[in-house]
Amino acid sequence: MNFFSKKITAAFMMIAMAASVNAQDITLSVDPITVAVGEEAEVVINYEGSQPYANIQFDFTLPEGLSFVEQEIINADEEKELVYGVKGTALYSSHALLYKFQDENNKVLRFLITHNQNKGIKNSGSLFSFKVKADETLAETSEIVVNKIEFSGMDAGQLLKVNPADFTIAVTKGTPTGINGIEANSEKAASFNLAGQKVSANAKGIRIQNGKKVVVK
Repeated sequence: MNFFSKKITAAFMMIAMAASVNAQDITLSVDPITVAVGEEAEVVINYEGSQPYANIQFDFTLPEGLSFVEQEIINADEEKELVYGVKGTALYSSHALLYKFQDENNKVLRFLITHNQNKGIKNSGSLFSFKVKADETLAETSEIVVNKIEFSGMDAGQLLKVNPADFTIAVTKGTPTGINGIEANSEKAASFNLAGQKVSANAKGIRIQNGKKVVVK
């Protein structure tokens, strides 16, 4: 059993024997994204709710032309770490954000929020974010599919568990904003004598060029 599987098992073992109740108070929102070929875009999962959900799962399936991006962060130990997801403002520092690819092509990524003592998340804020990068095969319009969503937790000894409906995130192919190069003007600046008359760049004597006094002997 790998680390990810152990964390999932530990998170749900604590609530497996509890009674079950419905909790349909969840609001999820994600802004559509626009991303150009060769560039990156951030996807942020926003949340509102009133129940103490401690364990949360999402699967994200990318369309052709998008890939998940590893990001470098500074972790709690003040060390650099490469991650695919960044914790949001609705999580406490003691919540863990785990992730694991669900396919061989790294197109389906599962995110899991857990807490080893079943502490519920905050009532509003972002759950987490991740970045995607576009390549030349991205269609003009496409979508990221979000499914296998599950929220669970404990409230007064009762199990809270709800499966919000699947949804999609609209993706639009944008125009590149990067500057590939700057062409300098190779033409020499005009030269003027002290009377303000334009002269040859090879003219001897004192002249003004690029706003500066130049002496050519």
